[in-house]
Amino acid sequence: MNPFLLAADSPPAAESWWQSLLKLLGHDFKDVAPGEKIEFQWTNMPTSAGVFLLIAVICALVYAVFFLYRRELDTCPRWVKTILAVLRTGVVLLLTIIFLGPSLVVVKQRTIKPALVVARDASQSMITADRYADEDSAKTTAAGVGLTVEELRAQRLTRAQIVDRLLDPQSESQLLAELAKRGRVQTMDFADRVEKLDIRGSTATVAEKSKKPDEKPATGATGKESEIAAVPALPPLKAEGRGTDLWTVIREAAASDNPAAAVIFSDGQHTAKDDPHVAAAEAKERGMPLFIVGVGDPSKPRNLRVTNVYVRPQVWQDEPFEIDAMIVAQGLDASEVRVELIEQRVSDSDQAVGDGTVVQSLQLPVPDGGGRLRAQFSHTAKEAGRATYKVKVEPLDDELDEADNQQSSSVVKILSRERVRVLLIAGAPTWEFRLVQKLLARDKTIVVSCWLQTLDEERAQEGTRPISRLPVTREDLFWYDVIMMFDPNPQEFDQPWIELLKQFVGEHSGGLLFMAGPKYSGRFLTSARTSEFQKVLPVSFGDVGAMEVASLLTTNQRAWPLKVVQANADHPTMRFYPDRQETLQRWETLPGIFWSFPSQGPKPTAQVLLEHSDPTLRSVEGSRPLIVAGRYGSGHTLYLGMNGTWRWRRAGRQAEFFDKFWIQSVRYLVEGRSLEGRRRGYVQTDRDRYEVGEKIQITARLQDSTYNPLDLPRIDATLQIGSDTPETVPLLPIANQKGAYQATLTARKTGINTVRINLPSGEAEGSLIETPFTIELPSVETSQVWLDKPLLKDLAELSGGKYFDVSQLKELAAAIPDKSETIEVRDKPDPLWDVRGMLIGLVALLGVEWFVRKQYKLM
Repeated sequence: MNPFLLAADSPPAAESWWQSLLKLLGHDFKDVAPGEKIEFQWTNMPTSAGVFLLIAVICALVYAVFFLYRRELDTCPRWVKTILAVLRTGVVLLLTIIFLGPSLVVVKQRTIKPALVVARDASQSMITADRYADEDSAKTTAAGVGLTVEELRAQRLTRAQIVDRLLDPQSESQLLAELAKRGRVQTMDFADRVEKLDIRGSTATVAEKSKKPDEKPATGATGKESEIAAVPALPPLKAEGRGTDLWTVIREAAASDNPAAAVIFSDGQHTAKDDPHVAAAEAKERGMPLFIVGVGDPSKPRNLRVTNVYVRPQVWQDEPFEIDAMIVAQGLDASEVRVELIEQRVSDSDQAVGDGTVVQSLQLPVPDGGGRLRAQFSHTAKEAGRATYKVKVEPLDDELDEADNQQSSSVVKILSRERVRVLLIAGAPTWEFRLVQKLLARDKTIVVSCWLQTLDEERAQEGTRPISRLPVTREDLFWYDVIMMFDPNPQEFDQPWIELLKQFVGEHSGGLLFMAGPKYSGRFLTSARTSEFQKVLPVSFGDVGAMEVASLLTTNQRAWPLKVVQANADHPTMRFYPDRQETLQRWETLPGIFWSFPSQGPKPTAQVLLEHSDPTLRSVEGSRPLIVAGRYGSGHTLYLGMNGTWRWRRAGRQAEFFDKFWIQSVRYLVEGRSLEGRRRGYVQTDRDRYEVGEKIQITARLQDSTYNPLDLPRIDATLQIGSDTPETVPLLPIANQKGAYQATLTARKTGINTVRINLPSGEAEGSLIETPFTIELPSVETSQVWLDKPLLKDLAELSGGKYFDVSQLKELAAAIPDKSETIEVRDKPDPLWDVRGMLIGLVALLGVEWFVRKQYKLM
C-alpha cells in the first residue's frame, strides 16, 4: 500500500507536502492529465529478508561514519566532528535513497467497452421487393425509412436497401452512433455462412459532425468523446447468399470478445438444419441478449416465378424432345395456372427472327399455399435452324413481381434429319452385337455397317450397308459418323489404324463407343500395336493385366444393381423420361450386371453416368465406373466397362429401355460432329445448371490452327451473362495435359450464362467455341420469402432480448445493457533521483563537509 496518493485534478491547496517538496526539488507534473492519480513507489526496494539486510547495512555505515570521526585529530572541537559525521551520514542516506529508486507512477483510468455485434441478413430472400399487403407492416416500414406508405409501395425498395437506409450514419435514428457510445461495434453479414466486415469510411464523432467548420475543439479534451461516439460506415448489403443460418450467426456473435448484445436485421427465413432456438438459449447463458429487427412483409406474397428452362443444346428435326421449366408459386390457393411454350427462331448471331409462336400450352395444378411446380413439354421441331424456347405463365392479380413470369432457354440448334452412318466392329457374335445390330438396322435414320471379326470370309457381313473389308484408309473410315467397338480382337489392328482412329475422333469430330468384354479387351488395351487407344477413352487404366487376372479370379454369381450418378442423370444417353426422378427410378429397376472390366477412374472432365455398386471394387478414386461419357478433341466418346445390356430388354414394353439407351447413345456420339464441326476443341462446364453460390468448373481442350494441342500459358475466355458486359475469365493449363485448360467460378447472377473462347488466329475456321449454362436461385431460400415475425420474436425473448420493428430503432440502443468496465492502468515509473534538487542536495552536503574539513585542517 502507498500512503502517498494524490488526485491530479485536486485543488492546489489540497496538495500534499511531498508533492510540494517534489515541485521544489524540480519535478515536473505537466504530463499528468486532470483526473489521473499519482502513486509514489520505490523501484529497487528489497523484499523479505532483504529489508533487514538493507537496514543493517545502513546502520553499519552510519556507525562507521561516527566511529571514524571520533578518531579524527583533536585539532577540531567535538561539536565540529559531530557536524561532519551528520553531513557524511546525510550523504550516505541520500545515496541510499537514490539506490532504492524513488519514482512516481501515474495511474490512469480506462473504460473497457463491450462488443456490440451488428449482423445483417445477406441471403437472397433479402432482395425481395415487398408490396406490403399488410397495412401495419407498411406503416412501420414507411416510418422507419422516412417515407409515406404510398411512396414505399411505389418505390418497391428491396429489404437489403431498407437495411442500408436504417444503418446509414445520416439516418434519423442514428442507430450506429448510439451503439458506438455503448460499445465497440462489430459488424458481420450472414447467409449460409458468416462474413465479418471491416468497417470503412468515416469515424468522425457526432459532436464533430454537428460543430461548425471554424469551431475549435474544447480546451483540455481527452479524446474519449471521439473514442466513444465513432460512427462506422458500412458497405452496401449484397444479398447473394444461398440460405439463411440464424443458428450460426448467433453462435458467431456469442464467440466475440466480451459481447454485450447482438443486433440482427433479418426476415427470419431460417433454412439451415440447426435449431436457432438452441443458439438463442446459449446466448442467454453467456449474457448476450438478441435485439432483432424484422425486415419485410409478414403476409405471404402471391407470385408466380419461372426460375429455369432446361432444354438440350442440340435436337433433331422431326424428333420429339423435352423442355422442362421450374415454376415457384407463392401465396396461391388451390387452383390452376396457364403455362405457354413459345418458340422463337433466331439467326446465327442469336438475334430474334420474326415473332415468337406459341407451340404448346397446358394447365398446371397449383396446391394450396403454392410450392415448386414442374412444367414439362414435349415438342417436335419441323424445321432445322436455331431457336430459343420461352416458358411463360399468366400473371395473377396483385402479383408480387410480374417480370419473373417468363424465362427463356439458351439457343437450341435444330439439326436436319440426316441419316447417321455407323460402323459396328465386334470381336465375337455376342448378344450385345446381335441385338444392337438388328436395332440399328431397323432404325430408318441410321445406316449401319458391321464388321464381325470371327465371321468366315466367304460369308457376307451384316448391316444396311454391307462391307467386305475393314475400313483402313482415311477416306473409308471418315465416311462414318460413329464407330462402335464391342470387345475387339487386337490382331486385326495396327498402330496406323489406331492413329487414324484418333484423328477420326479428335480432329474429324467423329463419335466413338467402346464396350469392354472379357475375351479381348485386356490385350487390346495393352498390346504394343493398340495401347495408344487408351488415350481416346474417357477413363484411365492402371496395370490392366494384373487387374484383369484379379477380376477373373473372382466369381460373378450375382447381379449387382446399377448405381446411377444422380448429378448426371440428365445426360442424353441416360434420359428415359423428362422427369429426372422418374428416370432414376427406372434405372433402379433395370437388371443388374454380373461382369465388369477393371478401370481406375474417369479422366478429368469426363462424366461418370453409371457406377458399380459392389463396395469391394472401390478404389482410391471411388467406385468402379461402368458407363463414362467424355471428349477426345472435338469428338464425343462413350466407355462401357460391362456387358449384359441385352438383359434390359426384359424391362418395359417391347424392349423400350434397351432400344432407347442404344439409340440415344448413337445420337449423343454423332452430336459431336454436328455440334462441333471442325471446331478447334471444346469448352464445357461440369453441369448444365447451378444455383447461385455454387462452384462452376470450366474445362477446355483446345487446338491450334494445325489441330495440334494448344500450348499457351493462359487463355482468356469471356463470360456473357444476359445482356451485361462480358467478363474476362482466365483459363490456366492443367498439369501434364497438353491443350487442357481450366478455371473455377462462383455462380452469381441468375439466367443463361455463356462461356466463349476466341482462339488465336481467330480468322481460322472453328476458332470461336462456346458453351451455355444456367444459373438459378436456390430452391429453399427463394421458396419462402415472407417475414417470419413469430420466429424472430421467440429468439429475442428466449435470449433475454427484444424484437423491434424498423420504426422502433430509437428505442433499441437504450435497451442494450451497460456492461462497460473501468480499470486502472499504471504508466512506466518516472524516477525522481535525477531531478535537479536531488543533485544539488548531494553536491551541497559534500561541499559543506569538504569546507569544514579544510578549515580545521583535516585530511
